[in-house]
Amino acid sequence: MRYSPEQLRELIARGELHAFYGSHEWRKLAKSVIKSARKECALCKKEHRLTRATTVHHIRHLKDAPELAYERSNLMPLCHDCHERMHKRGAYAEPKGFVNEEKW
Repeated sequence: MRYSPEQLRELIARGELHAFYGSHEWRKLAKSVIKSARKECALCKKEHRLTRATTVHHIRHLKDAPELAYERSNLMPLCHDCHERMHKRGAYAEPKGFVNEEKW
């Protein structure tokens, strides 16, 4: 199923974007984007490193621009680490509250 921008806005409002990311249409497009980039992470490639792309990132985030959900020009193949960095998650998350700099 190919979701319209209106349908995507509804999924966003309900916190159900997993339906979009699990759809056949998205998985097929993501696979094609990764394949067309020779399965290389775009950000690592810019840094002259060869890393396997495992995910596709929306340059203008889906929540901000659902009308660009399927636009190839808005999609970037990334490795897991670069995707986490782009979203500031995991090891790249910004510290919350007090951070103790001491090492025990």
